[in-house]
Amino acid sequence: MTANILLREEAFGGTLLEVDSGRRYSLTTEEFDRIAQDRIVPESLQSELNIPADHICRIVRPKYLPASNFSAPDTVFFEVTRACNLRCVHCLNNSGYKLKDELPYLKRLQIIQDLADSGVQEIRFTGGEPMTSPRIHELLNAAHERGMRISMGTNAMLISRDEAAILAQQGVRFAVVSLDGTPVIHDRIRGAETFRKTMKGTENLRAAGIAVRINAVVMRSNLSDLPQLVDMIYRLEIPIFLRRLIPSGRADHQEMLNAQEYAQLRKFLADYLSDPRGLVQGHYLAQRDHTPRISLPFQRRDCSAGQRGMVILPNGKVQTCGFLGPMGETYVGTVPAEHFADVWQRLCNSDHIPCLQSLLPEFNRTTNGPKTNCLAMALFQKTAKQGGRT
Repeated sequence: MTANILLREEAFGGTLLEVDSGRRYSLTTEEFDRIAQDRIVPESLQSELNIPADHICRIVRPKYLPASNFSAPDTVFFEVTRACNLRCVHCLNNSGYKLKDELPYLKRLQIIQDLADSGVQEIRFTGGEPMTSPRIHELLNAAHERGMRISMGTNAMLISRDEAAILAQQGVRFAVVSLDGTPVIHDRIRGAETFRKTMKGTENLRAAGIAVRINAVVMRSNLSDLPQLVDMIYRLEIPIFLRRLIPSGRADHQEMLNAQEYAQLRKFLADYLSDPRGLVQGHYLAQRDHTPRISLPFQRRDCSAGQRGMVILPNGKVQTCGFLGPMGETYVGTVPAEHFADVWQRLCNSDHIPCLQSLLPEFNRTTNGPKTNCLAMALFQKTAKQGGRT
């Protein structure tokens, strides 16, 4: 029977993930040990965390427990292909066609097993468009059988009602759907008829019981349209996240908003942002509380790169962020040629992330946009000045 709870050992105790909802909590050593011994969440925590008593636990004890980081990233973004049914003008990684060296199916299966063994709790299948991958359903089944939380980043255009039902059976619990404006603006960015097809796919996902969040990239070319888009999605009671544009891939840096334009957007969206349900969120729009349940021995960074998130490219190369790679971030490993846990340990013991973090003060001192902790934004400034790679 598939586990409902994933429990991962940490130097500070443990990380608990409720698979269906995606809620994640930090545990003390005493709490972790008790759950690991009894294989059930005690009543006191069931009540506090709203976890049903009959949930089954799967426990992973990574071989390496760093004192200054998590023992594994929470989520790995698995780019299963660069093939895509669209050619969006702002695509972060130049998707459209398969890479020449994309991994064969059996090696992808090896990676999924390795990620489960390493303590990764969630795989987000992305691309390109993951639904164009011929054996996507077999990959989803493999992750589901290993008890992992499965999510997907998709344009939803290829997801019929029957397809959505299959995805739900294969364990997909959450889909991030890309939508960048109301019909005219969205179709201008992503192609004719894409708005209608994406909305239909979104409807099919929700009907199958798969939670959906809309991601909209904030750009100058859609800025005036965003309040209308937000209102439309808000009325459907679908969460929407307004993502900053990061000038990687095909994205044009001239589309980036400055601080004044973000202030204007915050003003337009004030009523939506104040809704306690949190249906409308976004970069630089409102403060979000990420206070851990317990005190951690290190800082939980807002930028997840190399801490709570990692990316595996279609050829097995490992990077810390899907935006950093197209800007020139060096690969930090290759799977399945090496175990993901070994890549993670090497990264934790390196100065890779500190070197990227060292770029932030200069970026924030000179930018005309909002100040940020996004490592990709800081690397963009460096590569733009030097025309090189890091």
